[in-house]
Amino acid sequence: MPPRDHFFFPGFFTSFHIWSVLYRNAEKGWVYPNHKHPLFEVLYCESGSMSEWVSGVEYRLAAGDFILINSGTLHYPQAHEESRYFNFHFDVEPREVHSLFRRLHKPIVSSEQPPDVKLEIRKWMDRLIELFQSGKEMSFAQKMMLQSNMLQFLAFILEKIISTDVEAGRGASLSKRQIATETAYLLETYGGSESMQISGLSERLNVHRNYITGCFKEVYGVSPKHYLTKVRIEKAKKLLQETTLSIEEIAGELTFSSAAYFCKFFRTHVGITPSQYRSGITI
Repeated sequence: MPPRDHFFFPGFFTSFHIWSVLYRNAEKGWVYPNHKHPLFEVLYCESGSMSEWVSGVEYRLAAGDFILINSGTLHYPQAHEESRYFNFHFDVEPREVHSLFRRLHKPIVSSEQPPDVKLEIRKWMDRLIELFQSGKEMSFAQKMMLQSNMLQFLAFILEKIISTDVEAGRGASLSKRQIATETAYLLETYGGSESMQISGLSERLNVHRNYITGCFKEVYGVSPKHYLTKVRIEKAKKLLQETTLSIEEIAGELTFSSAAYFCKFFRTHVGITPSQYRSGITI
């Protein structure tokens, strides 16, 4: 087939947030308290022997093993002997990608993967550790390089491990996909409003609220409430980046009851205040 002499590509937006990175030793018997957070988490056991307990299930990690834990899941690590581990927390947009990760029924563990995939994961982890090991303050260009490497790693995970039947809508009936798609459209269109509740969706679609929630989770992997939170955060970020509206005006635009509540909501889900985000501060 001859090459096309013209093409159109609508473009896409990808945002990858790295919240914290740890590379350290853990003494035998070390345990971190059971906890959960709204971020995805990666733990790589470089040496020694560890466990990650996820929702009461133990996943053993030998040297070279890796685990990816879903957001909002109770978990804690434990060292069975002196070990060295690499750990980071992240979030990723667009929501379609976020939802693919969210639809995982259990953690991704490298020891359960084919040998070639397990080896490639280990290479990626070693590469990322090397980028951090210099101990020097990173330049902005180096931070971009790091983020690029992490995005490539996550793309590898999506392509090689997250199976095609997890993709949005696969396995759901046409009617369920239609309900979920219409719900997503309403959340996207009217999602700046705090008044967009599941009861309102039920009235608009003339479908029971429990059925809407079930269809949405089956297709998108998250609840409508979780999806709406993502929509509101993205709209807030856009207003902070692309307008000169004050924090109070943005809170009003998104129908928060007060600027203080908006700031609390934003900090809870983003990790920094709206003012810090607007000024380019990261954590």
